[in-house]
Amino acid sequence: MEIPQKKTVIVTHHGRRSGRPYKVTLWYAVQDGELWLGSLDGDRNWVRNMEATGTCDVDFGDGPVPCQCDWAKDPAAIERFRESVKAKYPIASRVLGFFVRGRRQVACCARPVRQ
Repeated sequence: MEIPQKKTVIVTHHGRRSGRPYKVTLWYAVQDGELWLGSLDGDRNWVRNMEATGTCDVDFGDGPVPCQCDWAKDPAAIERFRESVKAKYPIASRVLGFFVRGRRQVACCARPVRQ
């Protein structure tokens, strides 16, 4: 999957109980050529859904691409994602950081599923 240099990506995730599709627009980072998604608040529904299903579809405007979500367990990997987001979104990321201090922070590598 070619990862364009855009500000956001549309992610479709499925409800962990209902299976219904939901769309959310997210910031993202590219690390070592791979797409990383995450949140400063790991209790958001999209995070909980993607943790439960392990999948999502990402769409940069050329149509959805099914992906497997590999969630970071290592705090250093989550911190690396945070630093990548800070570099890409220098002002907004710091402002938002004030509102979510002390919450569970998460990050996942969204790898395309080979079909």
